[in-house]
Amino acid sequence: MSLTVASGALDTGWAEFNTVAFTASTLGTLSDCIDEVGSKLNRGTINSASRPKDSDIARWLIRGKQELAEIKKFTFRRRYVTANTVASQYRYGLPPDYGGGRINVRDVTNDRQIVLWDANIFDTMFPDPSEENADEPLVGCIKDRELWLCPPPAGIYALEADYDRTGDDITTSDFSWLPEIERFRVCDFATAESFYALKEFDAGDRYYNRWEKGLFKAVRADSKRKWHSRNFQAISVLQAFRAYNNQPDST
Repeated sequence: MSLTVASGALDTGWAEFNTVAFTASTLGTLSDCIDEVGSKLNRGTINSASRPKDSDIARWLIRGKQELAEIKKFTFRRRYVTANTVASQYRYGLPPDYGGGRINVRDVTNDRQIVLWDANIFDTMFPDPSEENADEPLVGCIKDRELWLCPPPAGIYALEADYDRTGDDITTSDFSWLPEIERFRVCDFATAESFYALKEFDAGDRYYNRWEKGLFKAVRADSKRKWHSRNFQAISVLQAFRAYNNQPDST
């Protein structure tokens, strides 16, 4: 990600962990999803000369993926990435598909969790982080799309971050992190948008209703999976404290 600032470009390269991707028998690629929408439109071959064009449908599919990621709170949304620090540099750009919200950052090299403070408290404590002696980062804060660390890193340390992705992937045609049922739902959204573009509003409404019903089912299924994974109980303050201090030498 590159952010233009007064002092130049803030470039931080984040690499995704090797993950297990969903395979799909029908909707394996963006092109397959476009064909699925085309079969619902029943207007012949979808290409650059058709109406709507394949590029139009591709945009609606990508938007549908982002809409889906926005409302997912548990499964298929979490992403794990790593990056390396630069000695004495305390500002780092966050991945392009981080859109705010939950994020955890860990200093893998020094085996410690970096506590993220509210930006106002961070600025009050450290008006100028560069005035601090470089050392192992202990705390940080999120400022829009930037991660600020303090003390500034004394060397090259490996950072690990996990966060909720927005669906706006570096490769927009990437659907591999979605199970096939979610890809079918994204196709319903793109089909609705296609019918709206053709001024066929009744057909568009039918597919949009199917899309909304699919989202409702997905959210309910997400909630059930999350509740079951927690053994049908919320984590207590004592449990959180004991888990956090399980390795006292690494805190």
